[in-house]
Amino acid sequence: MRHLHAQKYALAQTATESTSLPSAVRPARLWIICAILSAMTGTLCDAAESTRQASVARGEHLARLICSACHVVSSDQEFPPLLRQPAPSFSDIANRADVSEKSLRHFITTTHWDEQTPPMTMPDLMLTEEQTVAVIRYILALRGR
Repeated sequence: MRHLHAQKYALAQTATESTSLPSAVRPARLWIICAILSAMTGTLCDAAESTRQASVARGEHLARLICSACHVVSSDQEFPPLLRQPAPSFSDIANRADVSEKSLRHFITTTHWDEQTPPMTMPDLMLTEEQTVAVIRYILALRGR
């Protein structure tokens, strides 16, 4: 974002220092440049937020399909976890002080259970990169809930 503001400033400087335009036209040119850049910045921010929200929704969908067998992934999930002692809820995980995108990525992608040896740990979910990011974003979206 700071980079875009720097670009706006540089373009504004160029527009005001230009000697090829009459001085009465320079402010109009400056205003047009600033308006275009502001609109583009807003559009880019809106598109990024929209993409992020879609990823969170995909993460919730995946969590309900896959993760809900062991975790409470949402307070309104259809069925309780199958485990007698469920794994931590996604809300509890999200609200831990030491949880970050990096720590979630590490846990989701490297913690595996050999399906034989106790204690049972999380199995290899074999999620794609996009799915992993979506689940991480969903978990982090639960912070404060």
